[in-house]
Amino acid sequence: MSGQEILSDKIKRLALQFLIKQYANYSFSPLMVNNELQLLDKDENTLKNTLQNYNCSPEHLLTLPVVPRHDPSLCKNLLQKFRFQNKENPVSLKVNDFTDCIKSFFSDHYIIAMDASKNHVSTSIAGISCNQSFSYRINPINSVFTAEVLAICVAIDELAIVGKDILMISDSFLALNSLQNINIHSTYVIQRLASKLFVRQTFN
Repeated sequence: MSGQEILSDKIKRLALQFLIKQYANYSFSPLMVNNELQLLDKDENTLKNTLQNYNCSPEHLLTLPVVPRHDPSLCKNLLQKFRFQNKENPVSLKVNDFTDCIKSFFSDHYIIAMDASKNHVSTSIAGISCNQSFSYRINPINSVFTAEVLAICVAIDELAIVGKDILMISDSFLALNSLQNINIHSTYVIQRLASKLFVRQTFN
């Protein structure tokens, strides 16, 4: 009998986790967007009571942002367009090619560079523009990928100038490629970055 009670409690806990996840997914959840699907009163009350025990309600749950469909005009990712991006070229040639590239194509852009690093002790992000810079340590549990995407997000918030075209320089091919191929299954940080870019484009 006690075994059945333990199993019953586990099923209830898993059911609550599922419902909370659906609230968090919101517009991405078929349970939330399909009017033909309805929670049973018993389940809805159980969810509300559980949240009330933590002094919150379904309205307090942070939902996933609505991710815009990838639009090339939203953010042009130049991953393999210029000569300085060729890894086989010597460093001296890359420096000259990079300088020529900036002068030829981005002379009217506000330039921001950012990076991230990780070792066995800490994870850090940094960014710099001609006017200011930032450098932060973040929770070491974060991966380099997460840190590099976060560095771009922070750069947009702290270094970008309103009304000015921006050239953001990052050596994270994986982060930029993930942004270029964003979809509903993309990681949370990529979705946040896409939403941030969308907001900037909309209100800039």
